Amino acid sequence: MAKRPQRPRRKPFTPKRPENPFGTGNARAVAFDLITSAMRGGERLEHTWHHHDGLAKLSPRDRALAVHLASGVLRRLRALNAKANQLTDGKFAGLSDSVQWVLRLGLFQVIDCDRIPPHAAVSTAVEAAKAVSHQGIGGLVNAVLRRAVREKEHPPEATDEVASEISWGDRLSMPDWLVEALFARYGENNAERINRWANSPPHHFIHLSKQGGGVQRLNELLAQAKLSPARPHSEFSDYVGVETAALASDSPLYSEPIGWVQNPAAGLVVALLDPQPGDHVMDLFAAPGGKTLAISERIGPDGSVLAVDRSPERLRRLNENKERFKADNILPIEADVSGLAERTAPRILADVPCSALGTLPKNPEVRWVKAYADIERLARSQRIWLNVASTHLDVGGVLVYATCTLTRVENEEVVQAFLEANDNFELESARAFVPERYVTSEGFVSTNPPFDGLDGVFAARLRRKS
Repeated sequence: MAKRPQRPRRKPFTPKRPENPFGTGNARAVAFDLITSAMRGGERLEHTWHHHDGLAKLSPRDRALAVHLASGVLRRLRALNAKANQLTDGKFAGLSDSVQWVLRLGLFQVIDCDRIPPHAAVSTAVEAAKAVSHQGIGGLVNAVLRRAVREKEHPPEATDEVASEISWGDRLSMPDWLVEALFARYGENNAERINRWANSPPHHFIHLSKQGGGVQRLNELLAQAKLSPARPHSEFSDYVGVETAALASDSPLYSEPIGWVQNPAAGLVVALLDPQPGDHVMDLFAAPGGKTLAISERIGPDGSVLAVDRSPERLRRLNENKERFKADNILPIEADVSGLAERTAPRILADVPCSALGTLPKNPEVRWVKAYADIERLARSQRIWLNVASTHLDVGGVLVYATCTLTRVENEEVVQAFLEANDNFELESARAFVPERYVTSEGFVSTNPPFDGLDGVFAARLRRKS
């Protein structure tokens, strides 16, 4: 007897997951993209949002809000997780990844963001949760966020016993290994300073170009875009502070060669290299090219700067900057530094990849996507990169090793190991090149972000003797 043909089994119904639970064309949707992209461990948050297509389409007000939401959630992640776990009675870890991020975004808006009415934060989070899950999850998110609103309006009394049980990691919203590293450098007695630095919105700066129209022209462009005027830096005359919305990819400042995005701390590194008119410089790990542009201005049309980077995307941005500033003395090369063809230069900048812990305010995800094992791994690579860079330096030439991190293992220990293995190199003190307050007793450049408000930067000036 022939078998009856079986009907194909009906696939179980699953709700179609949209690309973004908040839809498109709004600040929350862009914030969701920025957060999840940063947490995948690709580009740093500051580089992502400068060139985010969705961000460029928002109004200046919504651009600033999107970046504020994304960076705020990433800064307060540990605290938000703890709060979500408490409000869901321990069920938070069992929720899907998308729903967890929706809930974190909602909680941040309710607890820490006064720009958004609580009812708007709750309703948008509920709809987003239902879009990636089901009606019941929407009800859970609604109950959790409304409870958070009530607790904010009528906070429960905190006892000394409960406060004493809160770990430093929870208080500072950092992994424990990072708390230990920062306390080792700055002391536990400076925990409040560390907290204000690492968990406050960052300051954004523009390095004014010599060929641009200066602060006056910049402010004219900002006024046309209905943005706040630039704020001159009190110590570094070439730098001005601007609001977040001025830095998106279609910002008015990119219409002319006014300047480029750069923290004043990065200027200390170029000052330590001290390139002179007509110099030929190698800039290793150069993209996206802020320091490259500063070197280009100093050496002038008779000099040249060979800008080496292995990332095509980051080099594209460097080339865009080169065109905007008509910097014909910049020669970009896509290459791995470790396999660079034989060539030498009298000045070399090796601004090596690092853990970026000196940029926590504008790259808050770094604390979560890095572990101490990554720091040690990076330090091993940095020793190799410094040795490779040294092979391209002319006799009598200057090599500056630089990072934007705070750990001795990536900074002082890398340089000390190099000097012990290379007696034909010597360390030159930074005192002749940068202000005394940024020079250590050993002669290195080192900023202290919780105290001076700059990005964390380390640099060492090395000269080849023979």
